[in-house]
Amino acid sequence: MREDFDAREQSELDPRLDEWFAAYRDACPEPEPAADFMPRLWARIEGRGQVQAAVTWRRWAQGFLSLAAAACLLIVLTQIVSQSAPVYYQSTYLEQLSEDEGPEHMLLQEVAQTDALPPLPQNPAAGANSR
Repeated sequence: MREDFDAREQSELDPRLDEWFAAYRDACPEPEPAADFMPRLWARIEGRGQVQAAVTWRRWAQGFLSLAAAACLLIVLTQIVSQSAPVYYQSTYLEQLSEDEGPEHMLLQEVAQTDALPPLPQNPAAGANSR
């Protein structure tokens, strides 16, 4: 059954295809042969190659420009996000003074340091002369 359908479909498409080829032949006249046919043909081919090279360079330039714009955007976003200032920049002078432990803390640090030091060695000769 499929073979019958394919043959019928083929017989319907053949005349339409012939009409399309005839319309194409009418739309595109045949080039007349001339002595400079091949040089003109090669000039057109090379001209297209130069256009292709220009298009390739333009694509590379556009890609580089897009990459540079994305890098700039990333740097700007990094700068904006990383600008979270420390808490002590956001507090007032009085708040910082109230949080400071003051001179009492420093006195305790000195006591802790002197307790941690080993005792100085005593010179027996110096002790005998002082008495």
